[in-house]
Amino acid sequence: MTNSSPSPTILSSREIGLHLGGLVLFLGLLGLWYWFSTGTRVVPTLIEMLKDDDPSTRIVAAEQLGQVGPAARTAIAPLLSQATQDGSQHANTTAAAALKWIDLTAARRVMSHFIPQLGDTDVQQRRTACAVLGSLGPIAKPAVQDLLTLSHDADALVRRNAYIALASIGIPPTPISAALVEGLRDSSSLVRQTAVAQFAFTVPVSQAAVAALTPILNDPDKGIATLARTALDKPSVGDAAHIESLGMMLGHATARDYALHQLAQLGPAAGDALEPVLALLEDEQPLIRYLAVETIGGMGPAAKQALPALQRHRDSDPIVRTAITEAMAVIEFETTAVNGPPPKDSRP
Repeated sequence: MTNSSPSPTILSSREIGLHLGGLVLFLGLLGLWYWFSTGTRVVPTLIEMLKDDDPSTRIVAAEQLGQVGPAARTAIAPLLSQATQDGSQHANTTAAAALKWIDLTAARRVMSHFIPQLGDTDVQQRRTACAVLGSLGPIAKPAVQDLLTLSHDADALVRRNAYIALASIGIPPTPISAALVEGLRDSSSLVRQTAVAQFAFTVPVSQAAVAALTPILNDPDKGIATLARTALDKPSVGDAAHIESLGMMLGHATARDYALHQLAQLGPAAGDALEPVLALLEDEQPLIRYLAVETIGGMGPAAKQALPALQRHRDSDPIVRTAITEAMAVIEFETTAVNGPPPKDSRP
């Protein structure tokens, strides 16, 4: 008996051609699907999805529109409606978050709608208002004072949402950090855990925060103690290597908003990153330009050399233009406070 091995299957030239043709057709259809499901081409479809009865569909549509960015301006009106009128808090927050990437003025309109609701007698209205303002991030800076007041609300969930919103906004860093330090001593374990989590993952740890966090390492709640350890293990506010790392992250589009948010909360310590931050005044995203300006303004006298560039810059977005004016005023005022007024010209 002889062993016979099966002969290998050999495709004919015609079969190979058919396989390659099918592959090319598949890749072509895949490319066509991608073309019609990304960028401005998909905006009309996403706007229709905002009208869907299912909240999850509206939420997904809002998230996708935010990723499109300024090119999704035709979605501003329905997103404003979803952010301010939708019965789902998650739908409110995702629409508000999308608007900050599409149009800063529209995002500020959402902020203006919810600030009065921070004083509503209905506790759920206050909770929702805090959540939506937090979803706007640093663009909701004008709401900080009202949110600081809400951090003393009688309702623990309102206080928790207020602390999350304050950390999401992040600027100005000094009063926000001080409020979170106070939150570490809250009577509610939920609120204490929320406050320490902001230091662990979002807010830089100041020296005052270090002093408040250290005793919490022995907190009977192991979750809170672990978060305190995570916070204390973070780089210090003035850590040069950390600032250099954040400066390098500015070169990556997907990390710019995070890096700028972190640098903006470092205040004058972020001065070493001035050059890469200043370059982002020309970024195509208004939110990135706004964050860059806020970061520069927070540097104070360390950003004095940026004044000529700020004076020359003519931004197309009114929110960014206002931020530039405010940043210049802060830099000039703090520089004068440190160095004194410039000498008067003694020439006749």
